[in-house]
Amino acid sequence: MATRIDSWIWAIRLTKTRSAAGAACRAGHVQLNGVTAKPAAPVSVGDRVTVRLGGRERIVEATKLISKRVSAPAAAECFIDHSPPPPPREVLASIPHRDRGAGRPTKRERRQLDRFRAGPAMVGPLLAGLVALAMLVTGCSSSEGADAPAEQTPRAGDGPQFARCGGLTTDEVVDLSGMPGLRLAIDNPSTCEWRADVQRNGSVSFNWYRGSPIGRERGTEQLSRDSTRDYSIDGHPGFIASTPGICETAIAWDADFVEISLASPSSAVAGPTIELDRLCASAKRITEKVVKGAS
Repeated sequence: MATRIDSWIWAIRLTKTRSAAGAACRAGHVQLNGVTAKPAAPVSVGDRVTVRLGGRERIVEATKLISKRVSAPAAAECFIDHSPPPPPREVLASIPHRDRGAGRPTKRERRQLDRFRAGPAMVGPLLAGLVALAMLVTGCSSSEGADAPAEQTPRAGDGPQFARCGGLTTDEVVDLSGMPGLRLAIDNPSTCEWRADVQRNGSVSFNWYRGSPIGRERGTEQLSRDSTRDYSIDGHPGFIASTPGICETAIAWDADFVEISLASPSSAVAGPTIELDRLCASAKRITEKVVKGAS
């Protein structure tokens, strides 16, 4: 006996609506035994289902099949929860967000956002005002500061230029990743993805983000990956994030950054077929080739 995965994750209350469950499947945020699942994929008792929504990853094992929504206590009897613990409050607080309905940022807010992107200090508006006031007071008795050059705020596009797909060819991606059979499935100016099949059972992607702070991406990864740590190439800061079957790297230049993501092929019985250490070593090799080939 089996039931549709979109019905099941809605019935056990992982999503608020059935349509949201289907949308999560179509967006590639739902996996069944390590493989990206379509809305109609059948779930059986013993299957492991991973759902990534709202910056958090839920991992559950099916113990009972239902297709109608039930109460929370009844839903809890239908699965075993293997999800990682919720992230600390300080991690959640570090992720920038904008209140719903607030509209487009004003010019003042854009300047504050530019200051936020400029570096790791992340000085809040109040602290920034106090610093500016202190500089004004101390500068009133000195004329040296008048001729000092103003510090330029990094802008989107100040980073290097990349060839199509980060300069990577399919043969290079296959060789560096150790995943035979990859084919270029997505090819546009900011994203390229190589897949082993239509189900994305084994994939490598290159993403180029312009005008997007890497800190926000790192905060998102901290919520969903088992490990997130510093990683840099030739002095350019970044991070590497991983969880069994997935390893991602990101390297920043001012307000731009690139991200390389590797997902191991998986089997329903054994799970990911590439060990995590080997997967991350491949991600580093591909990232280093992209970064060092930038102009």
